[in-house]
Amino acid sequence: MDILTGIAMFCIPPLFAGIIHDYLRHGEMTAKRKVVFYAVYFVVINLLTLGVSYLRGVRGIRFDGMTVTYKIKYIGVGIACGFVIPFPVCLIAEEMITLGGIKRYSVRFIKDIRKYLPYAVRSAKADLRSEVSNSYLDWMWWLIEPFCMMLIYTLIFGVVFHASEQYFPVFIFIGITMWGFFSRSVSGSVNTVRASRGIITKIYMPKYILLLSKMFVNGFKMMISFAVVVVMMLFFRVRVSWSILYALPIILVLFLFTFGVGTIMMHYGVYVSDLGYITGIVLSMLMYFTGTFYDVAKRIPEPFGELLVTLNPVAFLISSMRGAMLYGSVPLSGLLLLWGGVSLILIALGAFTIYSNENAYVKII
Repeated sequence: MDILTGIAMFCIPPLFAGIIHDYLRHGEMTAKRKVVFYAVYFVVINLLTLGVSYLRGVRGIRFDGMTVTYKIKYIGVGIACGFVIPFPVCLIAEEMITLGGIKRYSVRFIKDIRKYLPYAVRSAKADLRSEVSNSYLDWMWWLIEPFCMMLIYTLIFGVVFHASEQYFPVFIFIGITMWGFFSRSVSGSVNTVRASRGIITKIYMPKYILLLSKMFVNGFKMMISFAVVVVMMLFFRVRVSWSILYALPIILVLFLFTFGVGTIMMHYGVYVSDLGYITGIVLSMLMYFTGTFYDVAKRIPEPFGELLVTLNPVAFLISSMRGAMLYGSVPLSGLLLLWGGVSLILIALGAFTIYSNENAYVKII
């Protein structure tokens, strides 16, 4: 068993890198070419990961002496390398992927964001107004819904399951607020193109602008909820420290990561009509592994709790936000930068995919 898991930790990251490489090539790689590049990634990624292990004091490879924690961390570092390495490899080995092409897509993306950002903002404002236009309580629903959910989960987890986290109502409200933004944005991204058929068949705009508009709506609601968090912190007399300033970069990384995941999901949502159902099931499962209602690091036995916080970006961001706002702790800056970098790569992959396929969307929907 030790040997099998040891082999898996060497083989999984190169497989991930190969998938990214094939994704950049629009799935046009031959089987022979896939095998060749898998061998290249196997050597490069494992050399890099073993080098990191050596610098951290790990000498030699013995499968029977490896802990589960080390194997999971090895796979995590290898997958992180697998996210980055395919880009320079494709620049060197693939004629269709060049620095000029990357620059062209980057300039186009920046210009489109500047050009269509006002539309995304106006569209978000219109959606917010229409959402409460026929309700008696108007915008108060944006406060009532998360506040009621906080009361329900506080009762269930705080009273029934005896949660011991300090400032538990505020603790759980932060988790609900951040998870709600991520889950609503990702689940909504799947059907964004199909739901906007009337717009995209008449005028051109980059399809990710439609997602950005929906994220502005969810982001506005998240900011209102965080205003409630501040009021609750005053009510519970939470001692505030300078670490609360980390709330801004944490929210920024959450927004970027959500946008990156959403752009990829909205592309596949055009071609797979059942993807919305699958996404809903996966998000429901992930909610319980993200620590929305509890502290993952404390509730899940070691070493899996700490590893889950490290390897699950949303869990890490929620945990970091709670620490910065409630307990005066500083998030791991290196890990925050890592997930920020991964988010930018996801955005690059998503924008590249949408630009390459957006002409076909109109024909399919």
